[in-house]
Amino acid sequence: MTTLVTGASGKVGRHVLDGLTQRGVAVRPATRRTDVPLDWADPAGWDAALDDVDQVFLVLPGGDDGHRSVSGLGQQVIGFLDLAEQRGVSRVVLMTALGMQYAPADVDQRAVELRLQNSSMRWTVVRPNWFYQNLTEGPLRDLADAHGGRLSLPTGAATVSFIDARDIAAVITAALVADHHGREYTLTGPESLSFTELARLAAKAGLPILDYQPVAEPEFRARTLALGWDHEYVDTLCGLFAAIAAGHAAPCTADVADVLGRPPVGFAEFTSTHQT
Repeated sequence: MTTLVTGASGKVGRHVLDGLTQRGVAVRPATRRTDVPLDWADPAGWDAALDDVDQVFLVLPGGDDGHRSVSGLGQQVIGFLDLAEQRGVSRVVLMTALGMQYAPADVDQRAVELRLQNSSMRWTVVRPNWFYQNLTEGPLRDLADAHGGRLSLPTGAATVSFIDARDIAAVITAALVADHHGREYTLTGPESLSFTELARLAAKAGLPILDYQPVAEPEFRARTLALGWDHEYVDTLCGLFAAIAAGHAAPCTADVADVLGRPPVGFAEFTSTHQT
């Protein structure tokens, strides 16, 4: 049988593919551009994607591809889960986001969590914090590039327990090759750093983040919209940064160590290996 890996070209999905392949697990990468494509807006292709599939790594696409949000995404993914259950998929490992268990049921990612948890399939939910990779190839990198290396965010002096996407993938891989049914993992790095500290460490390591400047949300919104980013996506970012400013992204958990038997990668180690 085969494991379907959605978001297979993404920051986490590509490492899930590698981890499963190294363990001899048959995998099917799934994006809109793979040989067997998976497009959430085109249910006609879902059957082919699920052929001979026993388990699924499921991640909803983020908005940082083109800086746009995806309309109606939650219901589309729930429809896919309905079909997966009908087709006999036995296990799904779902990746959402830190704190999603507290979100209203009509939030896309929370709606998908609830649908999966009420299914007949075996399930695991992983909720990671912000990735280190967002500083090197994601929206934080894009924002810094647009302003000469300066990150200007409405996050004040708050701290974030950033995590390496490879650690997230390692936990997901573990949940796909062993039985983690019913487990909900909150994944963070080993330390909680302010953006001032992150910028200082990143600049010292030669990463393209040179410094940090806290700004008010209206100023952040105006600057980001001026870059041509989608209004709905900017709204999402403002909500995420408000959660950071309120301290919700600061705590560190032991879940990575509990699953992998080792501590999560720290920022210093990440900066020495981020090219991979």
